[in-house]
Amino acid sequence: MNIQEAVYYLKDLASKKVDQFDIIAGHHLSEGLSLFKSKVQNTEISESVGLGIRVFKNGSPGYAHTERLTEEAISQTLDDALSHTAFTNPIQIDLPDPQKLTEIEGLYNADLKKITLSDMTSFCLEIEKQAFEASTEIENIPYLGADRSESALVIANHKGVFYERFRNNISAGVGCVAERDGIKKVGIYSKAGMDWSLFDSSFIAKQSVERALELLSPSSIAKGKHPVIFSERVASGVVSMYASSFFADSIQKGQSRLQDLLDKKIAPEFFHLSSEPFRTDFSGSCVFDGEGVPTQKIEVVQSGVFRKKLYNLESAARDGVLSTGSASRSYNGKVETSFKNLVVSPGMQSTEELLKLFPNCLLIVKLEGNSGCSAISGEMSIGAQGIWYENGSPVHAVDGITLCTNFFDLLERLVAVGSTYNDSFSSVKVPALAVSEMAVSS
Repeated sequence: MNIQEAVYYLKDLASKKVDQFDIIAGHHLSEGLSLFKSKVQNTEISESVGLGIRVFKNGSPGYAHTERLTEEAISQTLDDALSHTAFTNPIQIDLPDPQKLTEIEGLYNADLKKITLSDMTSFCLEIEKQAFEASTEIENIPYLGADRSESALVIANHKGVFYERFRNNISAGVGCVAERDGIKKVGIYSKAGMDWSLFDSSFIAKQSVERALELLSPSSIAKGKHPVIFSERVASGVVSMYASSFFADSIQKGQSRLQDLLDKKIAPEFFHLSSEPFRTDFSGSCVFDGEGVPTQKIEVVQSGVFRKKLYNLESAARDGVLSTGSASRSYNGKVETSFKNLVVSPGMQSTEELLKLFPNCLLIVKLEGNSGCSAISGEMSIGAQGIWYENGSPVHAVDGITLCTNFFDLLERLVAVGSTYNDSFSSVKVPALAVSEMAVSS
């Protein structure tokens, strides 16, 4: 069976045994390769497919899934979900009725199917050639590859919901190692998107080389508090680590610093944070969520004020409100919450202009791990590399430093946000963030 047939089969079985249920099925296919020293090192074709169901018995939910789409396996999955209800607490939610969904174009490009492994190999070889030509200080290119993927998702329930979503994209990336005076630095750049004609091997190579070279010849800086600017290359990573702080279920469980701050000011007036599901230039676009609820644009933080929590059906029922269409679920997992494209609105100043706001400041261009970061407490202790600026001009690279603050203190200390986003095809878009001070140690 394909996933559509499997959903119909499970839907028919479930309707005879339970009153309420919803089903999610997914299929993902990717084809990619990696190269090293002008030779194809590895090619990989991977495929995953699965079907999951959530049933309700006396209000108690039960989950189960299968990756074998046979009649026997699907029947067993339903039985497993029913048996699971004996171990869960009842929740009072009302699954959605079928609705007319917002129409958005551009989530799937059939032309990507025409891109072959041979095409991707030739493109990667061009990247390698141009990277070595860009600088004599590039000694090695250990990371180089491309990948084409596509996915299908089906959501159905006992009320007649039957929604489908198809997506695909292609990506290529490279990591170059530069060496100077015995010090080596890696510069990584990758591009993803849905239009292969917009991929430029020369640009990708140049970006990787520049990111390696800019970190060479590092020097130390005095430990203490310094103005810090997170470049648009890393700002998305900073904000996304604390995204769950804005989820209603996190707040309800006491796992967020925002527990009593709804409608309170948490950032400067120029800071706006939203969930924007209809932006087709971002990878998280969708017209329905993981429970079949229609999505909507949500102004989470507006003019620095925390205005809206993100809800799925269960967390909404606890607060006596409607779901915001923010549920997230895979066929083999339970319902969670997520942004549908996390977007911080851009400001009026470029990153170059932000660097001139302070006599001295540290531009962060690379983050290293997040083990010292907690979305629950907001604490941030993270390794980083960057460039020390004086009077708006770069002086030297800086490495081996640790940044320490609390995310919510960082928001309060924002001086400005940049005017441009990183050019990645992703579901998190945050411009550069200028922070008045952070503790920096080495």
